[in-house]
Amino acid sequence: MSRFVPDAATALGHAVTLVDYSLSLAEKLRSRLLARRPPEKAVEARLLRAVEAARPDLFLTLYGANVSPRVLAELRARRVTSANWWLNDPFQLERGASLLAGYDFAFTNARYAVEAYAARGLKHVRFLPTACEPAVHRPLAPRPPACDVSFAGDWSAMREQLVASLVSAGVDVRVYGPWRRKLAADSPLRARLEHGFFSPGRMAEIFAACNATLNVHTWRGRFDYGLNPRVFEAAACGVPQLVDWKRELDEIFDETERAAFLIYRSDAELLEKARNLPAREKALAASTSIRERHSYRARVEELLRTVGG
Repeated sequence: MSRFVPDAATALGHAVTLVDYSLSLAEKLRSRLLARRPPEKAVEARLLRAVEAARPDLFLTLYGANVSPRVLAELRARRVTSANWWLNDPFQLERGASLLAGYDFAFTNARYAVEAYAARGLKHVRFLPTACEPAVHRPLAPRPPACDVSFAGDWSAMREQLVASLVSAGVDVRVYGPWRRKLAADSPLRARLEHGFFSPGRMAEIFAACNATLNVHTWRGRFDYGLNPRVFEAAACGVPQLVDWKRELDEIFDETERAAFLIYRSDAELLEKARNLPAREKALAASTSIRERHSYRARVEELLRTVGG
């Protein structure tokens, strides 16, 4: 997203200065040599130098966990509007509440988190879901199928249990992601794993070589709302998506777009749908609308409209 969002703003005709808000190797070494200066001060100084040079109308951060109150105060003093697109809802609401209070505008990826923030006194938080990047997340020419169902993403105990239950029931599943250290030495999933991180382009290739892909929200079983980025990315690639139900699936996608989703509300329903996968035609048709209506360009345009009043 740190690439897709500024690219979208640039495509809309805005001048964008991108600042990497993490310590460089030189800054890490310098902070060790000058132990009296906290390392985050180097990043703050670099960010404020960029603000001074660019004199922006808007400072936008994604997540913004490392942006200090001092930086926000400096931005306010320079009359620079600040905005945070916070993307860890609903499972990090309390952390979000502490971070978003200092911004002029705040956006959350979960529609019903807006109400939760308002109850905590944050009235300036608005809903802005994540998106797809049509130049990357798009249907590719069909590949020889590597599997019936893919899972592409990080490990969690819940995800491992769900994938293992599908495999034990005879579903042909392959896993793509950094799972190796988490799996037991005798896990049957080891033979079905392509270990390591993958690029967005590689993810599109994975989707092209499976009959469906599995999406398991980190907060499955805890919250019935909030969509992760994979919802939009897989749908834009035209692959049928097995996804656990969230309220926004029924609310922000139209009837054509909802054909991309094979929604499950239980393990038993997931197994049934994984055993009876549809052809890709409806998902491919849905992907056209999803790439048009749910792109990062559309989201950034909406964000800038909100900020501009």
